[in-house]
Amino acid sequence: MIYLKELGFEEDVINSLVEDLPSGAVEKLTEHQETITANINYLKELGISNYVDAFVKFYNMFLLDTTTFDSIFSKYDKDDLVIKLEKNIAIMEYL
Repeated sequence: MIYLKELGFEEDVINSLVEDLPSGAVEKLTEHQETITANINYLKELGISNYVDAFVKFYNMFLLDTTTFDSIFSKYDKDDLVIKLEKNIAIMEYL
């Protein structure tokens, strides 16, 4: 999951994910790096600076195809969404 480092993840965060997640999840995160990269970049482009926290808490969500992932966020006002996610990334579960 070295590709996460190129996306701004600290090495200790990546190591924690590898250690803490089930091996099947790590395998999926490795196999689907293009989709995950696109979804992380989408959040970054929105202006969500705590995208690493989002990924750590909701890594399964980042496995969604990019169209589905985009549609989850695009139905909300961008500025309002960014403010709410910056305050409390846990609300991502309810989007």
